[in-house]
Parts: sequence; structure tokens; C-alpha cells
Amino acid sequence: MYMVNVRFVEHRLSLVPKMIMFSCHICQMLDDRFPYACDTCGLSFHKDCAESLPELNYSCHPKHSLKRLTRVPSYTNGKCCFVDVRCARNPPPLILDHPKAHEHQLTLLPRRTFVCDACGMDDDPNPYICLQCNFMVHRNCIDIPHIIKVSRHVHRISYNDCLKAGDWKCEVCLKEIIWTCGVYSCSKCPDFAIHMRCVTRFGIWDGIELESILEDATDTKAYQVIEEGVITHFIHKNHTLKLKEGEDSNRECRRCTACTYPIFSSLFYDCTVLCNQFIIHQKCAYLPKKKIDPFYKMSMTLASNTYDLSLCDACQNYFEGFVYTSDNDIIRLDVRCGSISEPFVHEGHPDHSLYVSYSTKDKFCNACGDKAHMVLSCGECCGFVLDVKCSILPKMVKHKNDIDHFLTLCYGEKMREQYWCEVCEEDLNPEKWFYSCDHCGLTLHIKCTFGDLRAGHDLVWINPGGEVESIYMVIPNNYTSRPVCNGCDSRCQYPFILKFKKYYILSSVLKV
Repeated sequence: MYMVNVRFVEHRLSLVPKMIMFSCHICQMLDDRFPYACDTCGLSFHKDCAESLPELNYSCHPKHSLKRLTRVPSYTNGKCCFVDVRCARNPPPLILDHPKAHEHQLTLLPRRTFVCDACGMDDDPNPYICLQCNFMVHRNCIDIPHIIKVSRHVHRISYNDCLKAGDWKCEVCLKEIIWTCGVYSCSKCPDFAIHMRCVTRFGIWDGIELESILEDATDTKAYQVIEEGVITHFIHKNHTLKLKEGEDSNRECRRCTACTYPIFSSLFYDCTVLCNQFIIHQKCAYLPKKKIDPFYKMSMTLASNTYDLSLCDACQNYFEGFVYTSDNDIIRLDVRCGSISEPFVHEGHPDHSLYVSYSTKDKFCNACGDKAHMVLSCGECCGFVLDVKCSILPKMVKHKNDIDHFLTLCYGEKMREQYWCEVCEEDLNPEKWFYSCDHCGLTLHIKCTFGDLRAGHDLVWINPGGEVESIYMVIPNNYTSRPVCNGCDSRCQYPFILKFKKYYILSSVLKV
């Protein structure tokens, strides 16, 4: 049996001989264990809380003794020192030796406001200080990791107690970094820095200190340079590839083996023995073999797509070509989504960098107006939101309605003039993204430019009418009589159809 002073009345407490869910009257913590209970008052207590002293001296507030209270009294006005019962039982030591945090001995200074030299924040009182260095640090900032790997950067980053003078912004929260305070930075990328507090956000750091772990020296490059302009690629090992200029816009262009998008005016590598089995954009050839993807924070490996047709777990588009797969083979990303890294810079929103964001609430893409949960956003800067499928739209395309010119992606216009789509002949909202021809003035909806499978933009990533008959095929919808969908018994208005074996599956069935 134990005695405890509760509201200035001493009652006998009895141990409850079974585990129950209760809220401790002193520390207010909800718990599931054997409580001590007062039959007179109907109150329950942790054993440690019941045995706590009604008054004690605390190292962070040496001027006055602290009294145990079950609620914050109104007369304090929030200015007095409050400590929960657990912290009162484990007060911080007055003197601390911690060479990793600071070379000199640190002393506890009971003080309400200060700016921490380690993290630059002023939200936690009672620092440890070094008088000879004028150094102040939060208790929680003393034992910080020095070398870590974060999901938003390709290199390891390390803790630095000071940056070079200048205007710095955190690559996570995008807010100002006080360069005289400690941050995490990259020795290989001089402009990259992250607030110490931002590193510990969910999904940023894996919690592993790497100071005593050797860096993995495995070569993640997918190619090897043979000579200037000539490489080999690990997916096409038998032949060398030669760098060439993009083909003329009026000719029928070949498609990149990796992303399956046509090669127009960009640089590309072609097989030197002209086997017609491998042609690849220069930027696709330089994609790494292994990386951490920004969407699921998993290790991904680049491979050729062994499936006839796959669904990307980021943009939800069907695709062919190369694929990034997780080590457990659960997540599959096409190379466009797999190549996205943070911070993500897009011409449609040049003012701020974008970062992957998740939300249980519907967010509306500024490009197309569709609802999405996984988006690229600039966060608190201006609230710009870009869904994943719009983030990988090509800047330049060809369309049968304008065979002589390229169509370019327009990022919306603030104007009163009303546009209409050349394909569906319906109104086009000029404030949303669309494709247009600078020579002809032709304008097209994004979905009308590529087709409408899954109500997305995915037909640009699929090679219609492949040379080899497969289970899944995308075929041109150019019959005299358009075929009827085996799922909904309607005829498709779009230029391509997904064919499964001998069945036709039109876009109306695949919409989400």
C-alpha cells in the first residue's frame, strides 16, 4: 500500500491486480499496465508517479523548488517553469563532456530563450553552454549524427557547424538557413544544405549514422565510355553505341528503347552495327543503374522490361521500355518517373523547386485540374501542385493534325481569348496546360494529343503496333469501322486501342 498527497488529502492507494487501460492523474499519460488506484476519489496512478515527491529542486530552475500539480494553475500565466514527472525524475546533469558535440566541457544554463548554435532554433529552453567559445546548444542537439544519407540527395551529407556566408535555403522546407548555425551539407554539391531539424522528418533520413560505415564504392553508372562519343550500355553489352544528332523533324522518327518516346532533335546513341534493336536518348543512357526513388523511398534497380505492358506505380500510366524495380519486385516505375529526383525543377513552375508530397485530402493539379494524392509540390511557397503524370509530359511532340511542325507544351495563359481543341472540337481552358503549334496556331488538349487510356497521358510511352505480336498491344484505331470494346460495347473515339489477345479494350473501360 502507498500513500500519496492528492488535492491536499492523503488517501491510501491500492494496487489493482490486473492490467487495465487508465489515465494517470499526475502525468496524464494513457497507459495499459497495473495501476495504483484510490477507492475514495476514483483516481488511478502509475507507481512511479504515486511515489513522486510533492516538492523537489530541479537543475533547470534552481531559483525555486517545484511543486507537483495535476493541472496548470491560472495564476502562472504560462511564464513559470513546468516539468513533467518523467523529466523531473531524470534531470539533466549540470556538467557534460561530449567531444562529438563540442571540444570543451559544457555547462547547463537555466535560461528561457536562446538560439541554438547547432540547429538555429529557439524553441527549447535550458541550453548547455561553453563560455570560452560562446557556444550554446539544445540538449537534444548534442548527440546528433555526423554523416548520414537522405532520400533527397544522391550523396552522403555531413553535419557542419557553419556554412560559407551567403543566402541559403533548406532543400526540405525551402526556408532560410542561418549560415552561422549548424546544418547538413554535401561536400560534392556546394549549394546543397538542409536544416538539422528537417533531416529528421518522416521519409527524409533512414536513422542510420554512417560515420563508421565505409561508403559503397559500387559503380552505379549504366554505361562505360570507350572513346569520345562511343559507349557500351549494360543492357546492350554486345555492341558499342555511337552518339548522333537527332533526326530531321519531317522524317518518321525512331523510338528510344528506354523510354519508347520518339527521338526528334535531341542527342541519342545508336548501335554501331545497326541491329535496330537498341537506340537510346543520351539522357536515358546516362540514367543510374541503382538509385533511391523519391516516391516510395526504396532502392530501385534499372532493367529492361520483361513484361509486354506494365503499369507505373507512380504516374499510373501503362508503359513499355526500361523499368526501375524495387529490390522486392513490388514497385515498378517507368524510366521517366524513375529518373525524377528531389528537388525537382520544372519549366512550368520555374520560381520554386518541387518535392514529392502525399495527402489524404484531394489535391488538384495546376496543369490539368485532376485530383491526386501523390503530387510534386512547392509546399508553403505558393501552393503549386503538379501530379506525377503531368510532371513527365514531353516538351515537344508530333501529331497527325500538324505533320509539318512540332507541337510545344504550353503552361497555361492568363487571357480572355477562348481556345478550342483541334481533335475533339471542344473548348480548351487556356489557364491549364495544353499543346500548341507556334506556326499554325493549332491547340490540343493534353489527353487528345496522346489518347485517353486510363484517362491519363500514357500512349506517348507505348509503341503502337509493335513488330512482334504479344498478349497486350496498342494498335492504331484507323479501321473504316471502329471496333467495339468487349467490355462496354461502345466504339472508341481515340486514335489507339489496347488489344488483349483477340479482345479490344477501349479507353472507357480503363478510366479511373
